[in-house]
Amino acid sequence: MHQLLIIDDQSVLADDLADMLPWETIGVDVVHKAYSGREALELMREHSIDVVVTDIRMPGMSGLELIAEIKKTWKHTKCILLTGYADFEYTKQALQLKSSDYLLKPVADEELMQAVRKALEDLEKEWKEIASTQRAMYALREQLPKLREYLLLDLITGKAPTNARLARKLDMYEVPLALGSPSHLMLLRIDDTAQRYDAQSETLIDYALTNMAAELFGDRMEVWSCKDAHGFIVCLLAEKTSRGSNVQADTPALSAPAESSGQTLEDWIESRAFQLQHAAKSYLRVGISVLTSKRGAFPDEIGSMYQSSLANFRHFIGRDTELFVSLAKEPTRGEPQQLGELYRMPGVGALLEIGHWEAAEEKLEAIFRELEEQWQASQEHILETYFSIAAAIAALIHKNKKWLADTIGDDFYTVASGRPMDTVDELRSWTGRVVASYRRSVSSVEQDSRSAIIRQVQEYIQQHLDTASLHTISASVFLNPSYLSKIYKLETGEGISEYMLRVRMEKAATLLAQSPDKIYEISVMLGYQKPSYFIQLFKKHYGLTPQEYRNKIGV
Repeated sequence: MHQLLIIDDQSVLADDLADMLPWETIGVDVVHKAYSGREALELMREHSIDVVVTDIRMPGMSGLELIAEIKKTWKHTKCILLTGYADFEYTKQALQLKSSDYLLKPVADEELMQAVRKALEDLEKEWKEIASTQRAMYALREQLPKLREYLLLDLITGKAPTNARLARKLDMYEVPLALGSPSHLMLLRIDDTAQRYDAQSETLIDYALTNMAAELFGDRMEVWSCKDAHGFIVCLLAEKTSRGSNVQADTPALSAPAESSGQTLEDWIESRAFQLQHAAKSYLRVGISVLTSKRGAFPDEIGSMYQSSLANFRHFIGRDTELFVSLAKEPTRGEPQQLGELYRMPGVGALLEIGHWEAAEEKLEAIFRELEEQWQASQEHILETYFSIAAAIAALIHKNKKWLADTIGDDFYTVASGRPMDTVDELRSWTGRVVASYRRSVSSVEQDSRSAIIRQVQEYIQQHLDTASLHTISASVFLNPSYLSKIYKLETGEGISEYMLRVRMEKAATLLAQSPDKIYEISVMLGYQKPSYFIQLFKKHYGLTPQEYRNKIGV
């Protein structure tokens, strides 16, 4: 899954590039937009962006300054610069920042898409090199890595040698850690090995993941890894000093900002862990769950950090997949926490609305399983789940223009009276009855609510040709843009951007044939502020410019 970020202070240009081009054809699944450098950095922190396309001249933070900031934290992100100026100094700075490409505006669609395609290919080559099976096989044949792994296993399981002997082993095994170094532990679990990989393949993937972790964390941390008896990859992370060796135990660096923006070390570790999850999914095709520990001193606290990490991994993640937990940020186990599965997208209401009955049942079972495993004795969490499900069901029934009492019968009085559910089993039974009643109440046409969403999307586009974009369309149907794009493509076989372009071009042809409006006026009516861009799209669609089209039909 590849993600693209487009930045331009002219929102119309950013919107056109994001919404009008068929990015999915080159492997881009999600396209984000920003209208300033600061907004772009916020999106970078929230999402795992693979490629950035940015205008070079913007108020506030320029494109060059933005790329410099990006490279500090996300060194593997590919950056493409757009500029209207063939300036040698800009080109020189872009090369110094190692930008992937430097394109002059106005840039042709195919030229931009080719640049993004090449950037993605380069990115994949980089990660394949980092995680190559050749490097993994070579590491397997080497004795020194195994000795380091065995030593770390001894340390985390409480079999530490004396400090003097440990110091000698660290030196002999070329492990650049000082006794007393402040450290974190990171547990990695490959979530789908039993279904997909044999023992040899899993071993190779383990080595690829440790190489990726070393690459992502290695610019600020010493990374020392092993595989434990429970199947976790355990990484010891110790912060480096500016000289490349480890900080001492009395150094306050772990609580100091990791970046000039005020990012703490825990925030930095979290961002790198998310990048590791994204890289593993994109380039190794595996999902991983990650847990990072609180700070501790090496080696004295490593054993207790490991035991705490194991217990909390089972508690916070359990059988769920592709999650991240930072114990430095989580409350203690005895304190209340937000439910995970209940609020993980897609929600129960969304699945029921589009008629995904089996997926809704699986989602509900996952919710109940989390309650049973973690909150069986918490009446508050059971009530939270009950009220959330009841509200979702009520909203769906009313949206279908039906009364709640008529649809779910006697179970309505449970909702009306506010009578609490005492146990998870009682909640599961009540939910099963209510969902079954709702399913029976909707007709076959109403069950296929995707068709209704598609109709709403198409009607909105036809009525708002001058302002329609993926974000305004998704807002009109109350769905996430990425999710809406997927169900629209699945239902129609055509992307929203493709449909929007086709409708605009058909409307343009009608206006050219039947109205006296000038071409630039028609361009604005259809949402294109730059007539030259409209003319380019029209010619690409019909093989004629708008004026040639008018001349041909004799207007």
